[in-house]
Amino acid sequence: MGRIRGLDESAGHWAGLTGRAAAHRAAVSERHGHGTVLVLRALGAAVLALALVFPWGPVAEADPPADPPTAADAQAARDAVDAGTLDVQQAESALEALRAELAAAQVRVQVAAADYAEAQLAVELAEREVAAARSVVEKARKGEAAARTSLAEVYRASARDADLGPLGVALEADSVPDMVGRSAAERAVQRKLSGALAAYQDARASSESADARWTAAKKELAAAAGRAQTAFDAAQTAAADLEARTRAAEAERTALVERLAQLRQTSVQIEREREAARAAAAEAAREAAAKAELERQQEARDEARARVRADEAEREAPADSGGSGGSDDGDPPPSGSGPVPAPEPAPAPKPAPEPAPVGPPTSGVTVGSAGRGIGAVAWARTKIGAPYLLGAAGPSSYDCSGLTMMSWASQGVNITRTSRSQYLAVGKVDYGSLRAGDLIFYGSNPSDPASIYHVAMYTGGGTMLEATLPGHPLSESPLRLSNAMPYAGRP
Repeated sequence: MGRIRGLDESAGHWAGLTGRAAAHRAAVSERHGHGTVLVLRALGAAVLALALVFPWGPVAEADPPADPPTAADAQAARDAVDAGTLDVQQAESALEALRAELAAAQVRVQVAAADYAEAQLAVELAEREVAAARSVVEKARKGEAAARTSLAEVYRASARDADLGPLGVALEADSVPDMVGRSAAERAVQRKLSGALAAYQDARASSESADARWTAAKKELAAAAGRAQTAFDAAQTAAADLEARTRAAEAERTALVERLAQLRQTSVQIEREREAARAAAAEAAREAAAKAELERQQEARDEARARVRADEAEREAPADSGGSGGSDDGDPPPSGSGPVPAPEPAPAPKPAPEPAPVGPPTSGVTVGSAGRGIGAVAWARTKIGAPYLLGAAGPSSYDCSGLTMMSWASQGVNITRTSRSQYLAVGKVDYGSLRAGDLIFYGSNPSDPASIYHVAMYTGGGTMLEATLPGHPLSESPLRLSNAMPYAGRP
């Protein structure tokens, strides 16, 4: 009521002011008729300003607050997060399957590359054998031609002697011994030249036969190399297709992760870190399993060695000698007690167990020192970033075994060309004894060197350097033991 009374008093006060203002305007109008309009406009503006300051009418109120989320709203939000999580999990599961399939496809590419390297090496060897056989053929042909020429000269000399007759030969000779010597020398030369001619003919025939065999082998090996190249191309195409599918799946998973981040009201970076941690944990689990398996194999080999040493010590120990007299066998039986029972037959000795295979394979030798291994690593590191190229061994591109071969060749140590032959050629060491420059071999069957498909070089500190696949430059990465052969190699 006080507020209303105040408003009424203000209204009356302003009404009085308005009346006096009107009287004043009338007086002024008489004197200044032309200023009436201006005064009225100014007064109207003043009244309007006051009306805006003082609330002449009802006061406007703000909109009422929205209703709080209901339990159904909260449950719907939780359901959306659960659905988004499920979508991400399904995408990650599909991505993991694609990654596994891609890894298998990349192994097939490396197997095809190893097959091609073996076939290409065989072709190169065949080419060298063909060249050697042809060189022998050419040498034999030249020797045969020379022998034929010399033999023809001897025959011509013999023909001249025959034309002279016995009397002419006797007259040309200085003495009887001269005549006899000339005749013997001619026969000796004829025999020697005839033998040389026959030897050259045999060498030529043998070399031509070898040439024919190696030429046929070269054609067959070249066809095998062509098939290996075709298999490599097919495997590489399949791997490239899987890489594209994997990238698409990764993009789809990223979109789902971003959506899940929005639903969870977290950042995309956090979700990506979660995925990276999960993938790293899975990789660590695989590597831990591979390492545990290699350690188990090493323990089995150590136990086998211990058993073999124990068996050898037992066989070398002198046998215990028995008593020398019958009195040591116990008291004699009383007289009249009947026949003495036959003693129990001694149990037959158990056959000695067959010794288990122990130790690293004896194939292969180590000629390089630790210093040369460090030098090989230093040389290989200068090639980081170089492209992978099937069958290449430098200077600007490499495959896996081409890199390891040239790295050790830079230190004056020559090893073979292919990963499979390198495993057979180098010395073998346990993984607990790795040093810089040692070679890590990978195969699909640990007991079969013919299954080897890749080789890398250990660089020390738990890392290795390798040339893996087309499109993947030479790089240094953490040591990988999955699918590793039972032993590393030391050139």
